[in-house]
Amino acid sequence: MIIYLKRFGIMLLSICLLSACSSDPEVIIPRKTNSDLEQQVDKYLTEKQFNGTVLMAKGGEVWISKGYGMANFEKEIPNSPNTMFRIGSVSKQITALSILKLQEQNLLNVKDTLNNYIPDYPNGDTITIHHLLSHTSGIPEYLTFDSLTFSSFQNYNSPSDIIDTFKQKALDFTPGTQFSYSNSNYILLGYIIEKVSKESYEDYINNHIFKPLHMKHSGYDINDYNEGTHAKGYEGTVKRYDEPSYKIDMSVPFAAGALYSTVEDLFLWDQALYTDKLVSKESLDIMFSPKVIMEDNKLSYAYGWFVYHDPINLVGHGGNIFGYSSFILRDPETKNLIVVMTNFDSYREINWVAEDLNKLLDEFVK
Repeated sequence: MIIYLKRFGIMLLSICLLSACSSDPEVIIPRKTNSDLEQQVDKYLTEKQFNGTVLMAKGGEVWISKGYGMANFEKEIPNSPNTMFRIGSVSKQITALSILKLQEQNLLNVKDTLNNYIPDYPNGDTITIHHLLSHTSGIPEYLTFDSLTFSSFQNYNSPSDIIDTFKQKALDFTPGTQFSYSNSNYILLGYIIEKVSKESYEDYINNHIFKPLHMKHSGYDINDYNEGTHAKGYEGTVKRYDEPSYKIDMSVPFAAGALYSTVEDLFLWDQALYTDKLVSKESLDIMFSPKVIMEDNKLSYAYGWFVYHDPINLVGHGGNIFGYSSFILRDPETKNLIVVMTNFDSYREINWVAEDLNKLLDEFVK
């Protein structure tokens, strides 16, 4: 009996070391159920013929986390809260925070000029990291150039390869004088992250953001579709769908849009932005503070986030990449969070869906 108990104790210790006592435990997400809200959301999304996943949270509690429609129509695999989607430009806020994290470590400063990192960059002595973060550099959009054709989208391109497609192009305006959304800015930021941290962009994001937050279903996407984990991207509608007309090697969007995630992982990301787990409150204030006003004073751009002036307090950002669209909308005052992901090209539609869902959530008392 003593020998049996001793062996049993050793077995329990082994299990503890491999699971419950692991240094990487599962994160328990606080949840609240509200059948009235769920019925309204279901009705609304059914009317919209929405296909994807949605998360709605208030005050740090998830009220709705649910999949709608199919992750794969051909194989009838349904969407779920754990389905992974390419998030496109929602990646930019993660890139922006990485820059601020490196600034806290005195490895760079947002006032630094670009020539500190790429010595021969034209006008590099007048373009700052701040200009890149806020889309005020005047650097044109690389995705519109003939030199980067749709066929080359399907091939690997190093960050330097991408930079070379726009490096010699004339600026659209004097840095700091205007706003013009350009993915080129965030390609350069990814290059700077790699140069300063001495890690690949993928490794830096995984090691310093995803792993510390236990975002186990997020990462830098690969080119091969994994039907066991990822949603398959489509264009068209749920009734007349097709594969995207174009495919893209994930090296092309790089730090501007190559990440994938789930709605519940982005909830963990959102919650961390109310703490100092990743960066200080001062850095978070810098990231969210408006840098440039646009669209008749209805919106501003901060670092990787749009700031709404009407309704006030909201911050958000969308993403679109062949076959996928996503949107994250947060209200720092109420701690409302809306995350919408779809495996269709429907960026404008899910923008409106996110705003409508936020209004629905506002009507329900915690």
